[in-house]
Amino acid sequence: YKIEAEKGDYDQRRLHDYVKQKPNKKIIFWKFYLSLYSLSNPEKDNGFHNWLRRIGEPPVIYEEDLKNRTTEQLKLYMQNKGFYEAEVSDTTMFKKGRATVHYKVVPREPYRIRNINYFFQDATLAPMVLADTTSNSFKSGELFDVDALQEERLRIETLLRDSGYYAFNRDYIYYSVDSSFKSHQVDITLDIQNYPTMSKSGRTIHVDHPVYKIRDVYLITDYVLMSEDAKADSAYESFRNTIQYDGINIIYGKKLKVRPGVVTQKNYIMPNTIFDASNVARTYRNLSSLSAFNKVNIRFNEVEAESPMLDCEVIVAPAVR
Repeated sequence: YKIEAEKGDYDQRRLHDYVKQKPNKKIIFWKFYLSLYSLSNPEKDNGFHNWLRRIGEPPVIYEEDLKNRTTEQLKLYMQNKGFYEAEVSDTTMFKKGRATVHYKVVPREPYRIRNINYFFQDATLAPMVLADTTSNSFKSGELFDVDALQEERLRIETLLRDSGYYAFNRDYIYYSVDSSFKSHQVDITLDIQNYPTMSKSGRTIHVDHPVYKIRDVYLITDYVLMSEDAKADSAYESFRNTIQYDGINIIYGKKLKVRPGVVTQKNYIMPNTIFDASNVARTYRNLSSLSAFNKVNIRFNEVEAESPMLDCEVIVAPAVR
């Protein structure tokens, strides 16, 4: 296949990522893996011929449906990068049992961002989001890039979840785009919606997003014993022992199988602190890197309290030695 793309403010190399059907791979000028596959005898089912077929690569057969999907994907990519009037066409030439597909991309004039506005149903979020607009994934004057809009949703989600907003996710972030200026410009409004919850009467209401605080942290060292099935067993309580170390409640069975200090020095989830998703990820990475454990899990349970609170369970399974 070939892609002929006119120059523009976009990465032409990325176009190749959207081609649904590509020719057999080459090593320099030799289709080595196709050659290996061709050496195999399809009528023979033995180790050597099976190996040739497994290592080799079967010939790529032209499929018109995949060609059409490629054309659609190339146009969608261009539109996502701000080239809403882009034209993508394809031509297929056949010669001696071989097909060559030629894709042509004409970008046309792109749409650029004129103004960026914000609307916060929860006004308490505004200072955090607006304090760091220099880190926005898109800015005025830049191309209207749908991928950049999605990156900004992820950036805001990360920012808020690192600031206590345990229940927040990118689905609360919406965009409104106004392109009615006939000048290849758009105005974008980023809207962060409120948090849905249940009222005492059973109706769904929308309130400010809650900020969660960590109440207690539990280190559970017997992964199987402390599973949900084990908790339902009447013998569970008789095997449960608890000690406290560095403010962490350590729960274990008949015998403590890990050194508390090994875990607590790698833990960044502490009682009486605001929930921070980055600290959760950091703790998980730290514990997973220890050869002392073969499984690590971290989970949170909401606590019934006057203010939003969480209990954290850090569950580890010691490695068998």
